[in-house]
Amino acid sequence: MLPYLQGLVLLLAGALGYGLTTVDGRTERSLKVLNPLNGWALIPLLFFMGVVDRGLDLVDADMYLLLATYLALVIPVTLVAGRRWERSLLGSVVLAACLMNSVNLPFSLLLVLQGTYSFAATFASGVSFLRPLVAMGTYRFLVGKSKGAGVRTYVQGSLSIAGVVVGGIVHLFVEVPDTVVQLSTVMALSLIIFSFGVTLRVVGLELSPEHRSGLKFVALVRSVLSVVIVVLLGYFVFLKGHPVALREVALESSMPPAVTDSVFARIYDFDVKFTVLATLVLLPLNAPESVAVYYLVKLVLR
Repeated sequence: MLPYLQGLVLLLAGALGYGLTTVDGRTERSLKVLNPLNGWALIPLLFFMGVVDRGLDLVDADMYLLLATYLALVIPVTLVAGRRWERSLLGSVVLAACLMNSVNLPFSLLLVLQGTYSFAATFASGVSFLRPLVAMGTYRFLVGKSKGAGVRTYVQGSLSIAGVVVGGIVHLFVEVPDTVVQLSTVMALSLIIFSFGVTLRVVGLELSPEHRSGLKFVALVRSVLSVVIVVLLGYFVFLKGHPVALREVALESSMPPAVTDSVFARIYDFDVKFTVLATLVLLPLNAPESVAVYYLVKLVLR
């Protein structure tokens, strides 16, 4: 399937999710079906398909180290910058500013730009695994006590890494046809983006004044600080000699916050509405920026 045709299919899926949704009990029931399907089946499948055609390499470990170093730098900056905010808002800002949407949007864009997202899948699996740990650590830092997210949450977060590992193992023994990889990827992403369109219709786009300062900070981190840190660390330290991996990770570094932040915001009593609105408001800014970052890195940092 041609990359631009894949992009059209994914765009239509999101539009259908938004356009066919009515805000009533049926929507809530559909989300109860779609959300578990996404988390337990479709997202792990995407990670599997992302690496099954190329296998695993030492650069995958380097990307995990890059992610850990990035978080070690950006989380303390966020906590210091937001020290005067309400704890519930600060908790949501940490999630929204430090952890990017690493799956549905970047995978879709990379499919359109280059037809694959194999290196981005490794980086994204690390983000998915660390998201519940960052949420728990932030809660403990702000409140001073532990509050667990439950075993299912951590198992679900670990499925992304499991998908990468299993895909790498299968690559050694089985050659999966390109057509199967492409069709499976587009079908899974279409369902995920359809559910995103449903969620968008439900929450709406209203932004209250008390969220504006937090949103400005999140925009600064996601649009500038995250990109600078990831690209510099990747180019000079972790991803030397891997230009494809660098530009895929660079694209991910400028992604908006993830919709799944709202799950952890509910668990830890953070500001749920802020987490959702941060994603929706920054999406029109960060999506085109990420494409620009991709091409800039491709042209300049070879």
